[in-house]
Amino acid sequence: MNTRLAALVLVVVAPAATAQSAPDPMVPTITIDCQRPLLPSQQAISRLTGVDNAGQAYAVRTRLMIDSQRACQRNAGIVQLVLAHPQAARRLAGR
Repeated sequence: MNTRLAALVLVVVAPAATAQSAPDPMVPTITIDCQRPLLPSQQAISRLTGVDNAGQAYAVRTRLMIDSQRACQRNAGIVQLVLAHPQAARRLAGR
């Protein structure tokens, strides 16, 4: 889980830049409006991070909301949560 969180990047977007840049529809993102911050669902966090455990998704969501709140306090208009390496394949443990 820590490696997935290390790969998560907070992207602070200026309000004017949102109209210019269209996000890639294949890359999962969560957008938080600093004027009206809404808590994303645990399912959205699970899709973004790949964490399947509900307890871990809750903890990750809490950390991400704290980070996005800090970004909003630095006068960000919109905060986007994006994985730095979305193509990373999941590996199963072998014996």
